[in-house]
Amino acid sequence: MNYYILFVQTQNQDVLVSLLEREGLKAYSPKFEYYRRDIDGLALKALFPGYVFVESNLDQVSFYSLIQNMEVKKGLIKELRYKGTSALTKEEIAVLKRLLDDKGILRMSYGHLENKKLVIDSGPLVGFEDYVTKVDRHNRLLWLDLYFFENQQWKSGITVSE
Repeated sequence: MNYYILFVQTQNQDVLVSLLEREGLKAYSPKFEYYRRDIDGLALKALFPGYVFVESNLDQVSFYSLIQNMEVKKGLIKELRYKGTSALTKEEIAVLKRLLDDKGILRMSYGHLENKKLVIDSGPLVGFEDYVTKVDRHNRLLWLDLYFFENQQWKSGITVSE
């Protein structure tokens, strides 16, 4: 399986995902689940605004040809590549598979504080405590420092109890 990343206009992310799916590709815009106080429930937000991920058996040349020949390219800016290869490393693909569900969503995690240190009890972030750089308990968010997209930080939802 090959993984590709498309840089797109943020407002057209979901439209482009639909167009790519009509072409028979597995495409998604990674999102994270977080708590919204105004609705007293969970909502979704773009994990990497402006990026669409595509999983395909097509090789690089065939994939490039497909996206160049699509009749409608709503919001597509460019494909991210490193010297002709996919923009994702094997390590980054492993992180994606570990943290995102089959719909491309980083689900909410739950944890507690132990001696002022965060311990994640359940959810996809179990075992990732060492990568946490910031916790906002009030808004139920945390930031992870993971090597991804040239060290872009991940944001995730978490509920922390005492």
